[in-house]
Amino acid sequence: MKYDYSSLVVPQREEELSGFDWENFLPSKITRGKRCFSIVDEGTGIEGKLIARTAFIHGEIQGLVFAEHVTVEKTGIVNGVIFCRTLCIIGHVKANVVCDNVFIRDGGLMSGALKYKTLKIESDAAIIGKFERRAAANEQDNQRGWAAETALAGI
Repeated sequence: MKYDYSSLVVPQREEELSGFDWENFLPSKITRGKRCFSIVDEGTGIEGKLIARTAFIHGEIQGLVFAEHVTVEKTGIVNGVIFCRTLCIIGHVKANVVCDNVFIRDGGLMSGALKYKTLKIESDAAIIGKFERRAAANEQDNQRGWAAETALAGI
């Protein structure tokens, strides 16, 4: 059975990812809860977009990776942009990343701009770039409320 992904719209900005409905993400709906995944093997390179529910990257991606769960394996390289819920880096990521949960394992390299909710870095991982913690939805509401109160108080 072939699926038409031409109408699939993926977030292009951090604000769009925050409200993204992962439950209705087309690859998740198609698999109906089954454990399905995509593997980019060591001998494979992709230039363009990789859209999957779960992606294990052993090869090289030049472009956009959009998936619920992404693992960049030891031989994996991603140059470009990654939008995901969970990201595990054992290989090399030279990208702008917006992700909820990031785990950079020993031997992993992250360089670029990273926006995350939770971040764990093992002692032999390497990181270079700009890292910014994203607020959870309720934290964003609290920050907006505090900013409005401050503005009204003239502070």
